[in-house]
Amino acid sequence: MTAQPFKTIVLDLLQQGHRDKEAFLQELSETERTAIGTPELWSAKDHVAHRTFWHRDFVRKLTAIQQHQEIPESEEDEDQLNSRNFEEHRLRPFSEIHTESERVHTELITLIEQLSEEDLTAPGRFPSISGERPLYTAFLGGCYEHDQEHLAQYYSDHHDLSRAIEIREKCVSRIIEAEVPEWVKGSFLYNLACFYAQQNQLEKAAALLQEALTLAPRLKERAKSDPELVALRDLLESENL
Repeated sequence: MTAQPFKTIVLDLLQQGHRDKEAFLQELSETERTAIGTPELWSAKDHVAHRTFWHRDFVRKLTAIQQHQEIPESEEDEDQLNSRNFEEHRLRPFSEIHTESERVHTELITLIEQLSEEDLTAPGRFPSISGERPLYTAFLGGCYEHDQEHLAQYYSDHHDLSRAIEIREKCVSRIIEAEVPEWVKGSFLYNLACFYAQQNQLEKAAALLQEALTLAPRLKERAKSDPELVALRDLLESENL
């Protein structure tokens, strides 16, 4: 049986994520779509503007690399970039933010389609984007998973935890079903364990963490000091984490 190309996997997941976003927006009332958020409680359009910002960043960096241009280092850290982007877009109309989101999504998909399978799978080929890892991992984590986390965050912030859980679980199940390395599946399970730990669902979190560390043993050291897993420390001491 021939393995599915990573380009197909990445494109399928990003297109599914796009459909999830559109379904999410369709379910919102007009009041919810146009609501103006605060730094403590983002509105729906704040989340859309945020994901658009990071998708555009991928496009910008990849395009620069392909054109053999220098990628200027930002003097701002991630939190500062997120805060500035929030303030720049929080008062913009929903229609503008949505239109821009669609345009950038199209640019991102077009760019991925132009990449070769080797571009996506060769470790360390794009260090400014994915470090020593293959480029496809940046798309799976920085675009697909990150977007799903923000959909879940919106529901969690609006007291619909069951919907947030459904989104996070579905996100991971798609990765588990995909033809990706075990350590990639472990990374997604690890993040899901962190999510459950933050919800104080410790038994579920512990089971997921054990599964994650079986698939991705390199995460054991990270788990020992991960602030999102503090609630699990005593529970898992007997497991020699």
